[in-house]
Amino acid sequence: MDGNMIALIDGKNGLVEYDSSRKKRSLVWDHFEKMPCERKSEGKAKCIHCESVFSATPRSGTSHLKRHVERCAKRIAMDVQPISMDVGFSDFEGSGPSIKLGKRISKVWQEYELFPAPNMNDAKAKCKHCKLVLSAASKNGTSHLKRHLDKCSKRVTFTGNIEQYFLPDVKLVEGNNLDNAPKEVNGTSSLKYATDGENLAEGSKSIENGQVDQDELQRYISVCIIKGSHPFSFVEESGFRSMMAKACPQFKPFNRAIVRRELFSMYLKNRDNIKDMLAKAPGRICLTVGNLKARDTKDDYICVTTQFIDECWKLQRRVLCFKALAPPYDGTFIADELACLSSQYNIESKTFTITVDEASYDESTVSSIKRGLLTKNTTLSDGPFFQIKCYTHILNFLAQSALKLVDDIVDRIRELVKYVNKSPLQRKKFFDLAERTFELQVMKRLRLDVIYRWNSTYKLIDRTLYYKSVFKLLESKQELNNLSLSKEEWQKLSIIHKFLRVLYDVTSSYSGSHSPTANSFLKGLLTIHCRLTEIAKGPNTFLAHAVTALQAKFDDFWSENNLILSCAAILDPRYKVKFVEYCYMKLFGPANFEDRVDKVVSTLYCLYAEYKRQSMKFSPSGLASSGVNTNFVGVDDEGDMFGDYDQFLSSTSKSQGNKSELDLYLEERSYDLNSDLDVLEFWSRNSMRYPNLSLMARDILSIPVLTVNSKEAFTFGNKTLSSVQSTVMPETLQALFCLQDWLGAEDNSHDRTATAEDPSGSGDDADYDDDDDSVLTDSF
Repeated sequence: MDGNMIALIDGKNGLVEYDSSRKKRSLVWDHFEKMPCERKSEGKAKCIHCESVFSATPRSGTSHLKRHVERCAKRIAMDVQPISMDVGFSDFEGSGPSIKLGKRISKVWQEYELFPAPNMNDAKAKCKHCKLVLSAASKNGTSHLKRHLDKCSKRVTFTGNIEQYFLPDVKLVEGNNLDNAPKEVNGTSSLKYATDGENLAEGSKSIENGQVDQDELQRYISVCIIKGSHPFSFVEESGFRSMMAKACPQFKPFNRAIVRRELFSMYLKNRDNIKDMLAKAPGRICLTVGNLKARDTKDDYICVTTQFIDECWKLQRRVLCFKALAPPYDGTFIADELACLSSQYNIESKTFTITVDEASYDESTVSSIKRGLLTKNTTLSDGPFFQIKCYTHILNFLAQSALKLVDDIVDRIRELVKYVNKSPLQRKKFFDLAERTFELQVMKRLRLDVIYRWNSTYKLIDRTLYYKSVFKLLESKQELNNLSLSKEEWQKLSIIHKFLRVLYDVTSSYSGSHSPTANSFLKGLLTIHCRLTEIAKGPNTFLAHAVTALQAKFDDFWSENNLILSCAAILDPRYKVKFVEYCYMKLFGPANFEDRVDKVVSTLYCLYAEYKRQSMKFSPSGLASSGVNTNFVGVDDEGDMFGDYDQFLSSTSKSQGNKSELDLYLEERSYDLNSDLDVLEFWSRNSMRYPNLSLMARDILSIPVLTVNSKEAFTFGNKTLSSVQSTVMPETLQALFCLQDWLGAEDNSHDRTATAEDPSGSGDDADYDDDDDSVLTDSF
């Protein structure tokens, strides 16, 4: 620093040089030398690169000097041959002999590149961020380099702390071993250092050398494409490659074949993990069979999913198979496919139930599936729970049947919504009228529905009824252009809305859960039955005649699933037998419910007896006397005098009054009916108290009552594949569907945009939010 300069610390900009007149020194002077002159008005400056001379008077300023520095040919030519510099020391070679630059310990050198020069005093440094070339001579120090970094517009790592430019006291971890010499990356060598006070034996934090593992990068990009359901050709698009080249200059482009290879590699690896998981499952395995159809090719696909409760009492759901069905196929063919799948995953003897979609498989197909699997499976109680029908199907059937009664009215509503949203002015006029005249919450917007998702149609009806008074006012002013509804039509719409609300609330109660347990469905069925009965006895003739068909469908579903739903409800400590009695009394009347409840309880006790018998068969204590074992050992191998107390307590508690675990559980006081209870957590805590009963509870509660993802519970009809998915090879499609489900389960993501049934993640659901104007939400 010159004698006429003083250095100050600026808290914002770091180190800044001032001259005696307290004016900031421009960075342009790093490229010029002032020439001696008698008068300041005749000042001259010479470029240190090309030796051009310019005016340097106070009046002329420095703008013309900056322009020259940007255009100086000799300065720009220095950008051709940058030389890397090691942390702590640096040598660089020019056209002549090599020149030793000495030790450079300032952190500032990590952000500059050095250039060769015939003279050490002519050394130059280029900023790695903005490519500006500055003097790097030893006599000039590093203050000007620090000042530039403080003001560099392209440098985004500035922290405002001057201490960032100085290295702490360090020790070399690797020593002087030449094998551990630093590797150059992007012109800068990196070494492993450990700060004072750290335990070198335990290792140290190393400075990343910046090397990119191309295989690992390809794997992560492939995972991103698979999870996001992007086309494999995405990696070949110019936009993606430009982005990666900017983000990671060392990135090597690859094609879609690499993504497909990574897909199958990850699929095979994760499939082995699924096999291990199923082998370690402490309970039995439940299966669901769903059917999908390609939208364009009309090809049929079968999707098999497994559900079970693991050793941590967490409900697990995994897709095992997504396979194209070659015509002609029947129930026997599907049963053979399921048998092969069970053999592949070694779950023949562990299969407990199978849940099917009634809309996809008729009785003969289901019977063939059941017969094929039962021959290779040792089921409990001759398989009373083996066949389960989809719970969602009955709710969708009821909703669809109700909406058909008001098809013409709903079409008129859609026209009314189009009228309101015809223009921004029309929409503003409508909602201003609603807010000022009727004081309604105008955040509830009107939007068209998606026809094949009945929850969006229900919300369309709900919003229309909310603005009923506004529509009536517009009708009185004759502004609706013959789109108005009559009094009778408004009444019909209100009745349908009341019925759909029950179905919507029941479906929403489990659609928010990734995999609801079987105990949560009986309460919803009772609510639906009560509403059907109320409608049948009411004065609404237009809906009452349709209730007969709806009740017949409901009774058919109930006859197929009442045992499983009732037994699962009993194993919920909030419900138990009393709640089942209450539901049956509501369903069948006070005179006809007791025999039905007795059948449920008897089935539950028979099933418990089999679990207890199997438990005694495989336990060491069961091989001895069937009575109470009183041969207790005083001291175990660890010297614990009371190591066998749990065994004694369990044996004596079973013998008290000859009460079983099921008896003791049912005699306990029930939890509050509306309490927020995690039933799996309850059985996890009480598994030691009820060892045999908890085994039965684990299996029954894991039985799936849905064949579709819970978030697709509102969709009419079968699931379909998009046009793009239909063109994918069957083996690739299976790997994609399964891997998406497995990766999503590993991430423990309950709000996935791509599900096993629809990896495209492209749902056209029109859902409504009560608090904003965002309507089109993706619920797939």
